[in-house]
Amino acid sequence: MVYIDPKYLVFVVGVPSDTAKETLKSNSTFTASMKELLEAFNWPIQAKSEVVFDVESQETVDRENNGNWWYHYK
Repeated sequence: MVYIDPKYLVFVVGVPSDTAKETLKSNSTFTASMKELLEAFNWPIQAKSEVVFDVESQETVDRENNGNWWYHYK
Protein backbone atom coordinates (compact mmCIF):
# COMPACT_ATOMS: atom_id res chain seq x y z
CA MET A 1 0.00 0.00 0.00
CA VAL A 2 1.26 3.46 -0.89
CA TYR A 3 0.67 6.34 1.50
CA ILE A 4 0.20 9.83 0.12
CA ASP A 5 0.11 12.67 2.61
CA PRO A 6 -3.32 14.38 2.49
CA LYS A 7 -1.69 17.81 2.22
CA TYR A 8 -0.69 17.02 -1.38
CA LEU A 9 -4.25 17.24 -2.70
CA VAL A 10 -4.79 19.66 -5.60
CA PHE A 11 -8.17 20.54 -7.09
CA VAL A 12 -8.16 21.99 -10.60
CA VAL A 13 -11.41 23.52 -11.81
CA GLY A 14 -11.40 23.75 -15.59
CA VAL A 15 -13.42 26.50 -17.26
CA PRO A 16 -13.74 27.44 -20.93
CA SER A 17 -12.44 31.02 -20.92
CA ASP A 18 -9.87 33.29 -19.30
CA THR A 19 -12.73 35.58 -18.29
CA ALA A 20 -14.47 32.76 -16.41
CA LYS A 21 -11.16 31.86 -14.76
CA GLU A 22 -10.60 35.39 -13.48
CA THR A 23 -14.20 35.61 -12.28
CA LEU A 24 -13.87 32.44 -10.18
CA LYS A 25 -10.40 33.28 -8.87
CA SER A 26 -11.62 36.65 -7.61
CA ASN A 27 -14.76 35.19 -6.01
CA SER A 28 -14.07 34.66 -2.31
CA THR A 29 -17.36 32.78 -1.91
CA PHE A 30 -16.25 30.22 -4.49
CA THR A 31 -12.92 29.73 -2.74
CA ALA A 32 -14.60 29.39 0.65
CA SER A 33 -17.08 26.85 -0.70
CA MET A 34 -14.22 24.78 -2.10
CA LYS A 35 -12.51 24.80 1.29
CA GLU A 36 -15.77 23.75 2.94
CA LEU A 37 -15.54 20.51 0.97
CA LEU A 38 -12.55 19.59 3.12
CA GLU A 39 -14.74 19.97 6.20
CA ALA A 40 -17.59 18.00 4.65
CA PHE A 41 -15.27 15.09 3.88
CA ASN A 42 -13.41 15.19 7.22
CA TRP A 43 -10.05 16.04 5.68
CA PRO A 44 -7.26 15.96 8.31
CA ILE A 45 -7.03 19.31 10.10
CA GLN A 46 -3.24 19.59 9.78
CA ALA A 47 -3.46 19.13 5.99
CA LYS A 48 -6.31 21.55 5.20
CA SER A 49 -4.17 24.65 4.90
CA GLU A 50 -1.84 22.87 2.43
CA VAL A 51 -4.53 21.78 -0.05
CA VAL A 52 -4.44 23.78 -3.29
CA PHE A 53 -7.48 24.95 -5.24
CA ASP A 54 -6.70 26.20 -8.74
CA VAL A 55 -8.84 27.48 -11.60
CA GLU A 56 -7.56 27.19 -15.15
CA SER A 57 -9.11 27.92 -18.52
CA GLN A 58 -9.09 25.92 -21.69
CA GLU A 59 -8.06 29.14 -23.47
CA THR A 60 -4.86 29.31 -21.41
CA VAL A 61 -4.09 25.62 -21.88
CA ASP A 62 -4.68 25.96 -25.62
CA ARG A 63 -2.46 29.04 -25.82
CA GLU A 64 0.40 27.79 -23.64
CA ASN A 65 0.39 24.01 -24.17
CA ASN A 66 -1.47 23.28 -27.40
CA GLY A 67 -4.54 22.19 -25.41
CA ASN A 68 -2.67 19.53 -23.43
CA TRP A 69 -3.70 19.67 -19.78
CA TRP A 70 -1.13 17.06 -18.74
CA TYR A 71 1.77 19.13 -20.06
CA HIS A 72 0.24 22.27 -18.63
CA TYR A 73 0.48 20.93 -15.07
CA LYS A 74 3.62 18.84 -15.49
